[in-house]
Amino acid sequence: MKSKEASRIEIVSLHDDGYGLSADGRHGVFGSLPGETVLALPITRRKKRLLCRAVEVEIAAEDRVEPRCNAASYCGGCSLQHMSQESQIAFKQEQLRHEFALCQPQEWLPPLLENPFNYRSKARLGVKFVDKKNRVLVGFREKMKPYIADIEACPILREPVAELLQPLSNLVEKLHDPRSLPQIEVAIGESETALIFRHLEPLGADELELFRVFGQQWKVDIYLQPGNLETVHKLSPKNGDERLHYDLPGNDLTFAFHPLDFTQINSAVNRKMVSLGLELLETGEGDSVLDAFSGIGNFSLAIAGVAREVVGFESVSTCVERARENAVNNQVTNVRFERVDLLAEADQLPGLDAFNKALLDPPRSGALELCKKLASSGTERVVYVSCNPKTLARDASLLVEKGYQLRKLGIIDMFPHTTHVESIALFIRL
Repeated sequence: MKSKEASRIEIVSLHDDGYGLSADGRHGVFGSLPGETVLALPITRRKKRLLCRAVEVEIAAEDRVEPRCNAASYCGGCSLQHMSQESQIAFKQEQLRHEFALCQPQEWLPPLLENPFNYRSKARLGVKFVDKKNRVLVGFREKMKPYIADIEACPILREPVAELLQPLSNLVEKLHDPRSLPQIEVAIGESETALIFRHLEPLGADELELFRVFGQQWKVDIYLQPGNLETVHKLSPKNGDERLHYDLPGNDLTFAFHPLDFTQINSAVNRKMVSLGLELLETGEGDSVLDAFSGIGNFSLAIAGVAREVVGFESVSTCVERARENAVNNQVTNVRFERVDLLAEADQLPGLDAFNKALLDPPRSGALELCKKLASSGTERVVYVSCNPKTLARDASLLVEKGYQLRKLGIIDMFPHTTHVESIALFIRL
């Protein structure tokens, strides 16, 4: 049956989005690698390209590995489980090199990486009652489809959630209306796990008890979200604040965060990233350092341990509050946090001449206006952490044009098995 419905496609290259491309570019196949011949079923058509998923590999590439998840070819949680970790890293490095073809660093850094499984501490899981199956599915959505992937466990999620997909399905099925719960937000700390259940209808007393019992059984914190984000509240356990925690042991720091706060998705890689950021800054006791897009203080408090003073600029007010809270909890007194619209025009940003060093960790849109401001300041050393090679390359070109040298550049494998490319760069003013 498969062979009659499927098309035989030879794969010659790998698209940045993680699917293999045919020689004519008319077919993109998820779950395939360059050099392979696969049988593939169509998923959808995008921009004159038929996107498919591999259902059988007739000729396999040398770097193909057996995915741990049997839904890897169609689940949207990851794209490259069938590719060896070494080849994934090479693929991401090549993307970064391509973006920096006209702005080469003096030195390429070795990649930062860790165990590529059971790493993901933040996720949004879809929930759907499927009539044809007469049951609830919980998990990531399928590639290019609105459906929920039918899996019982997830090898990229951290424990305990990795093994909770089926218990969560069973829980939702017990509700009066399983269709009224569309998603679950996951946040995992060092020793705590929070699950935020978005529900569209009020929950009865018996349903609330179901959630409490589930939380006790699996030792997870239960939060409910009946409306917008401001309605999120903790249901159980009652004894405790609305905080989780993660550590930076090398810096003797512990961070408290609300489940909705932005935190790095991969705690093991985050520890290495913070250490590398400090190493590249070469911060000393005489330095005044700007931490832009400072979040809840992830880099700021670590830098404060070796600098004279640190100022964190952050656009999100709740993050500023949490960063101040973390500074107090860790007894760090030489840091302050200010709410600043870092995406404003350069002439509307605060002056930066007081800082001789800076660290930037912006969103995917980058930090173009802030880089314009830096370029006209006396800041001598800039470390830029990026989650988008394209905007990093754009901002790097500006800095280099204005008198900085791109000294070092390398990837950070924050999202194994996905096409997401995180990177870090060092700029030094000439």
